[in-house]
Amino acid sequence: MNPPAAPLAVYRRAEFRTSRYRLRPARAQDQQLMFDWRSDAVTSRYLAAPAPQSIDNQLAWFERVCRDTSYSYHIVEDEGVPIGFTSMFNAAPTLPDAEWGVVMGTQRAPGVVRIFAPLCCLCAFKFGELQNLYTCINENNSGAVSRVKQMGARLFEGSSVYRKQGELLFRINRDEFIGETLPGLADDSPEWADALGVEMHLVDPVA
Repeated sequence: MNPPAAPLAVYRRAEFRTSRYRLRPARAQDQQLMFDWRSDAVTSRYLAAPAPQSIDNQLAWFERVCRDTSYSYHIVEDEGVPIGFTSMFNAAPTLPDAEWGVVMGTQRAPGVVRIFAPLCCLCAFKFGELQNLYTCINENNSGAVSRVKQMGARLFEGSSVYRKQGELLFRINRDEFIGETLPGLADDSPEWADALGVEMHLVDPVA
């Protein structure tokens, strides 16, 4: 008997669209861009994981995670322009949870993360068969801490495979996010009328 598919099995092969944003699966041809974002001193100053030492290391890493269904990487586009990437990782078939991260480039419109970050969570909960998202944030990254709290994230004292010293671990629960956070976001920002209508489109055959 085949083991059950990981919660991200469909999600990782799909893209998600609003009239403004698109989240599309990362490809080998995106690795130079992802490498540049991860290597940039401003973009990566709060990242716990060091950037690969070369583009060859980046490509080798990407080939490895593409074979692991507990990982998912999507390029973020704002009106067709790549501005960063979002990751889901450490997901398991027996537990509908995953860890989540975002790396945003410097070429982005002011305030875009305020719309995009909760959009990532909405896609994961709506289409990724997940119940909880966990995110590790550097305790000095006050902007990110404030942002996830506005999204209903709560400090979590449990363990995390990827948590490093000096990081805070937050958990975002699906039911609380859908039932409590989203209505408030929609009231606060007219842009959310578009984001709430996000659609999923399969772009790769599902294994």
